[in-house]
Parts: sequence; C-alpha cells; structure tokens
Amino acid sequence: MAVITLKLGKLITKIILGYIQSYPSYQSSQFLEDLRDVKVKYEVTKDPVDWSFVERALPPTVVPEPVKKDKYPSGWRPQADNLKDRHYFIERTKNHMIPVYLELERRNTKKTTVIRKIQGDVFKLEKDLVAFLQKESFYPIRSQVNEFAGIIKIGGDFVNAVKYFLEKRQF
Repeated sequence: MAVITLKLGKLITKIILGYIQSYPSYQSSQFLEDLRDVKVKYEVTKDPVDWSFVERALPPTVVPEPVKKDKYPSGWRPQADNLKDRHYFIERTKNHMIPVYLELERRNTKKTTVIRKIQGDVFKLEKDLVAFLQKESFYPIRSQVNEFAGIIKIGGDFVNAVKYFLEKRQF
C-alpha cells in the first residue's frame, strides 16, 4: 500500500509541476525559436531617388510652423505678432502651445496651476491673473512667483481659466 501511495504522490507531483513549470530564462523556454541563423536580405544604396522614400517615412526633426488661417478647426489660436508694447510676455512652447500646466501632488489631492516661460514684469502678470481668477473663485487665490525662473504657481486647478485669460490677451 505504501508503494502505491508513493508512486501516486510522484505522479501527482509530475502533473502539478508540468502545469506550473516556469522557465528561469526566456532562452530555456521550449516555445522559443532559435533566431540566430535567420538572415535578412538587404541592399545598401546611395541613390538619392531611393533615399527620398526613406526620408518621407522619417518623422520631422523640428515642429513645422503652423499655416496662417483665420480660424482653426481645433479652436487653437496662434500668438499675436505685436506683443512688444506689453509689460509681460509668455513665450509659446516648441509645439506652439500656451505653457500652462496642472501639477498634482500628494496622491492628486493638492492641485497647482503652473505658468512657465514668462518674460518681463512677472508680478504684474500675477496681479492681473489673481484679479481675473478672484471673480471665478469664492476663496482667496494663493499664488507664488519665481521671478528668476519666470514661473507663477497658483493654488488650485485654474488651467482652463488661465489659458482663457492668456488667449484673450493674444499670448
């Protein structure tokens, strides 16, 4: 009787290990094909006509300038050209977007609106923004100005309101 239970125990162990067997390396897996001997045929060419097809497939290295239109389908607006007489200036990003971001901290419970790339009188912009946002909020607006880095941080999620404020002033 002991021999039968021993053989039955080994059989059960083999069945269990057969299903649960893991491979410590992907190379020792029985499902992996040996790809070392696979040869890919290719041809080296320096013909400019052939290379033009390759250049079309490559992504552009620089974001192109947007085409000037009266209205864009997405609602995006380009930056105005005559902004030299303003007290402050906000440079667009390399993708031609307004640099206003939402920072989330402490498991998304602390929200901070960040405006970057500010040039000129940062304190005047902060004063104008707080005056505009105070109409929208019941609570006092908390803000922090970093004059040297050209950054303003505003406590709360005011990204859309700040973008609206800047778009109305053609930044």
